[in-house]
Amino acid sequence: MNRLAKCPVCGKEFMADRSTQTYCSAACRRYAYRHRDEAPPSQRACGKTVRSFRCLRCGTLVFVRNRADKRVKFCSPRCERLYWKHSETKACQAVPRTFQCKQCGRTVVVAEAKDRRTSFCSADCRIQWFSAHRKRST
Repeated sequence: MNRLAKCPVCGKEFMADRSTQTYCSAACRRYAYRHRDEAPPSQRACGKTVRSFRCLRCGTLVFVRNRADKRVKFCSPRCERLYWKHSETKACQAVPRTFQCKQCGRTVVVAEAKDRRTSFCSADCRIQWFSAHRKRST
C-alpha cells in the first residue's frame, strides 16, 4: 500500500510503503526518537506564539507555537517526570490562612503547609465541640 505522506521532522513529502510509516528515512526516525522532548524542526519556526511560560522544574522560558502542543507547566516530559519524582524532597510552599475556632472562637493563623487544621484550634476544642453536638439516640 503506497500513500503520500509528509515527514514530521524534515517536512519532505514521500511515498509511504506501510500504513504505519511516519518518517521518510531511518535518519529522520532516529532524530525524532533522540529529540522527542523537543518540537520537530519543521514546526519550530512557524506561526506566532500561542502561550509562553516558565518550566516549574528548570525555569526555562517556553514559547508554545503549535495549538496541538498541550504543554502548560513543564518544558518537556523529562522535566515533568523529575519534578513529580523529587517533589517530596523540596519544602512545600506555605500558604498562610486564617480561621475562627468553632468551639472557643479564637482566631487561628496556620502558616505551615502540612498543617491541615480548618475548623478547630486544638484537639481538645474539637473533642468538646463534638461532645456537645453529638446526636443522642433515645
